Amino acid sequence: MSRHDALTHDARLCVTELVTNAHRHTQTRLIGVTVAVNRKRVTVYVTDNKPWSLPVPRTVPAVQELGCGQGVFLLDSVAETWGSTIYGGLHPSHKAVWFTLARRETAA
Repeated sequence: MSRHDALTHDARLCVTELVTNAHRHTQTRLIGVTVAVNRKRVTVYVTDNKPWSLPVPRTVPAVQELGCGQGVFLLDSVAETWGSTIYGGLHPSHKAVWFTLARRETAA
């Protein structure tokens, strides 16, 4: 059993939402996923080549919106922290939307 097994479901859910958002809202053909793991946290970066199309957090989605528009709301409720980073300096070339999940400490 891996140290991060408890995070696997949440990570899959968040990655799916971010990749779907990148595809749906940027129509980019270039989406990348990078994962950084340490003893207590997993950070995932989903990159695309549309630096100015940033996610916008919503308040609680309305009932009629339950099938769509919940990705960032879900991310905000599951992740320890999340954000976006634009790369390329004065001539932005791409962005990453990232999230960090923290391993829950279990009582001994």
